[in-house]
Amino acid sequence: MDNGMQKRYGLITAMAMVVGIVVGSGVFFKAEKVLSCTGGDMKLGILAWIIGGVIMIACAYSFAVMATKYEKVNGVVDYAEATIGPKYGYMMGWFLTMIYYPTLTSVLAWVSARYTCVLFGVEDITGGICMVIACFYLVASYALNALSPILAGKFQVATTIIKLIPLLLMAVVGTIFGLKTGMTTYNFTHVVTDMPSGTALFTAVVATSFAYEG
Repeated sequence: MDNGMQKRYGLITAMAMVVGIVVGSGVFFKAEKVLSCTGGDMKLGILAWIIGGVIMIACAYSFAVMATKYEKVNGVVDYAEATIGPKYGYMMGWFLTMIYYPTLTSVLAWVSARYTCVLFGVEDITGGICMVIACFYLVASYALNALSPILAGKFQVATTIIKLIPLLLMAVVGTIFGLKTGMTTYNFTHVVTDMPSGTALFTAVVATSFAYEG
């Protein structure tokens, strides 16, 4: 039986997966957390996003180097085994399977369900309806990826493009409107609450790490 890797996605799909995962739910609901940590200091908040991004680029480069040297099927587990040893790789595999991936997918399904409730005007965005929608998203996403990886790749490309269009429009329109009204200048020159810069920056960078995790 051939257990080697099989090519399922092309370059466009791979890029869409990376962009779609990084520019995901964490970017939206962690933005408030970053500004809360920095006391509303826009410059410090943006610096936290930049630092987090640089750290993630370094991590991504490390994974890319490992991936070119160890072309196996277990990804992170193989890299952990190659760098530290079989026991660490074994523990990493159990950690990812039993704790990390179940927790991460559950949180993402729950956040997506909350957004859906807000979109359709559901008042209780953390109640039973939200939990039902979250379960549906969990089952549907698993079924799509397990039964048809190619279709899942096309779905990823489509949703990434659809998501980026309003984000780009918001960035352009928001920048122009903010400069005209003076709101952009105000946000960069006023701090809501004075915070210790070192502690605030470190806490904000931790918050950005979740958003950048993909």
